[in-house]
Amino acid sequence: MKKLLIILLLIMPSFLFSSANESNKVDLSKFKWEYRLGDSPFENDIPLWTIDSPNSKWKEIIYPSNPLDRGDLKNVWYRVKLPEHLPADPNLYIFSIDFIVQVYLKNKLIYDFGEFDENAKGEFKGWPWHMISLPSFSENEYLYFRIYSNYIDIGLWGEILIDSKGNIYEKLLEHDIPKITIGSISIFVAVLFLISFLSRRKKIELLILGLLFLTQGLNVFFSAKILDIFLFYPLLKQYILLIVFFFFPIGMAMFMDKIITYKVPFNIIKRIWQFHLIYLLGAVFGSLLGFYSIASTYEYFDIFYNFITLPILTIFMVYFFFKGDRQTKIVTFSFFIISLYWVYSSLIAHGLVQWEEYPSDIAIFICLLLLTYSIVDNLNYTKELEEAKEELIILSSTDYLTKLNNRKKIDSVLEENEKKFKRYKDDFSIILLDIDDFKKINDKYGHLSGDEVLVGISNILTEFTREVDAVGRWGGEEFIIICPKTNKDEALVLAEKLRNKISTYDFKYLGNITASFGISTYVENSSLKELLLKADNAMYLSKSKGKNRVESI
Repeated sequence: MKKLLIILLLIMPSFLFSSANESNKVDLSKFKWEYRLGDSPFENDIPLWTIDSPNSKWKEIIYPSNPLDRGDLKNVWYRVKLPEHLPADPNLYIFSIDFIVQVYLKNKLIYDFGEFDENAKGEFKGWPWHMISLPSFSENEYLYFRIYSNYIDIGLWGEILIDSKGNIYEKLLEHDIPKITIGSISIFVAVLFLISFLSRRKKIELLILGLLFLTQGLNVFFSAKILDIFLFYPLLKQYILLIVFFFFPIGMAMFMDKIITYKVPFNIIKRIWQFHLIYLLGAVFGSLLGFYSIASTYEYFDIFYNFITLPILTIFMVYFFFKGDRQTKIVTFSFFIISLYWVYSSLIAHGLVQWEEYPSDIAIFICLLLLTYSIVDNLNYTKELEEAKEELIILSSTDYLTKLNNRKKIDSVLEENEKKFKRYKDDFSIILLDIDDFKKINDKYGHLSGDEVLVGISNILTEFTREVDAVGRWGGEEFIIICPKTNKDEALVLAEKLRNKISTYDFKYLGNITASFGISTYVENSSLKELLLKADNAMYLSKSKGKNRVESI
């Protein structure tokens, strides 16, 4: 944001000047253009085609790009005659040029991008926009473009305008502020998704969506031309744009592969993203190592993507949209939107549709928003399932009335403690207790009152035992407490404490209620069956000795 303010301050004088003088913007793409194939001879660094060039040697062309008779030639010259009247502070704005260029006004070099060697060739330096300041004597003079390209395209591409610098910057800002905004938002959302993935690694969809947001956010962000005023590294920028551009079919196919559960013939969606991933890595490292030009990788990518990947994925998108559930429909519809955008951009790139600077940022952002909605909706559904699963686990291991561990859970805890004893020799004891005269309570006051007693005693047992102790309902009016790392004497102390708490608890109209306790401790060469039998015998010994007692065997 600070840099944008600096740009506004820098160009404010130009804005004021252009507002005081009506803009006479010139659209050079509508003018008469001519071309000559090959390269001009030079004399004293002056291209002879600019000073001694019979008109018969120049051929007319509608737009200065891709002459039909080019063949295998990699050099071409274009020229256009400037009008008699130019805007104040005239600057030539060109959207893009394939590849490297020198611009001459008459026979004077006024601009160059890239370096021509002695063979009139040069290396690819990126696809930046160009702004060329025109001298004051430019009116009614020929402007020449010397171009080299070993790419499928050779020449200019997109807009060719002459206007004041202030108006050109204003135009760039008008197009680029939405891109910078949407790109920044996408990158921020990408970081959130990637952080979410790191916190729950099982959700690979979060990683894919995060990478999609990151790459497409960078794509939109770096397509803002105004940034080149401060950061003019066109080749580095081109590598970044190549990575994010080539990643989209990877992310799209990978997301479909992970989200859509329907089987596809030959697992073709997976094969598509695997192929594109290999192609991306080969394009980056192969061009860095000098095996081929980075620009040439676009040519083969376009062929494979437009004629194989996109048709196959589109067929599956339509199929899944009509067959799939709600989430599948959202995912496929979002990719269908972006596919239409890709088709439209390809038609423009191949000259089948008139060029315009289309709002790619909006199409991408809508697609990503729909994908985000689908994944968030899926996460909420998954969260509900996880919560339901946890609830089922609790219900399957909990006594419905008392909320204590049920018989199944107690058996599991007993087995765990037995294993620990056999491995570490950790003592553990159990306490069995039975409510005295519980049948009389049910007969006299009813089963609801009996239930109140069971809940009350379960609360006492939970409150006055340790967190490590496992308290459970053993059956009917019987309860059990498993006490890890507890010997017989320690279990006796705890049981006596619990007996006293129960006998002194106020059960209101039910009066005082007591319980009989039996204790046993696991010993070497014993078993759980023997442990439970001893505790049960001890409990019935308490009953036989008058109840409301603690006994151990």
